[in-house]
Amino acid sequence: MSLSTSSNTTGDTQRLKNASSEVKQMLKNETESDSTTDLRKKLHRVKKEKLEMTTKHNAELSSYESQIAKLRSEVEKGEALRQSLEYDLAVARKEAGLGRRAAEERLAEAHRVQEKLCAQNSELQGKANEIEKAFQTSQQKWKEECRRFEHDLEERDNIIQNCNRQYDLLMKEKSRLEKTLQVKYFYKRNFLYVIFTEI
Repeated sequence: MSLSTSSNTTGDTQRLKNASSEVKQMLKNETESDSTTDLRKKLHRVKKEKLEMTTKHNAELSSYESQIAKLRSEVEKGEALRQSLEYDLAVARKEAGLGRRAAEERLAEAHRVQEKLCAQNSELQGKANEIEKAFQTSQQKWKEECRRFEHDLEERDNIIQNCNRQYDLLMKEKSRLEKTLQVKYFYKRNFLYVIFTEI
């Protein structure tokens, strides 16, 4: 728009020069018969045209200056907006960096905790395996003790049963012997009675 304003101003100036030259040429070429009134009219018309062109030029210049002022205001607003956006972007980048750093620290801490838990888990698994092995060994020994105890019980039961059988046999033998003795005693007593009676 500055270029357009300069072009219009140059054209107006050129027209003024041309009009002035025409007036001068007219004055020069005028014969002595031209009246002073005609010259004054022409001069007045030229001055009027010059005033109109100057007024038009000033109006256009004022309009252009107003537009330039508006554009400058828009540019300043745009610059302020750009600076604000750059600041917001810098803050966002900083916050993103802090957030990323915090996330990385949390992730590293999580890895450390995971490694610690894995180590504890391995240790506990080892202890669990040892306890399981000890339990199995103890259970095996207990089963062996149970089998041995059951075997001992069976042997004792057999011994008791044998003793009971032998006791029964002895009691039967005792009873038989007692009966035999009673019979013998009876016969002997009767025999002695008979003998003493005969005597």
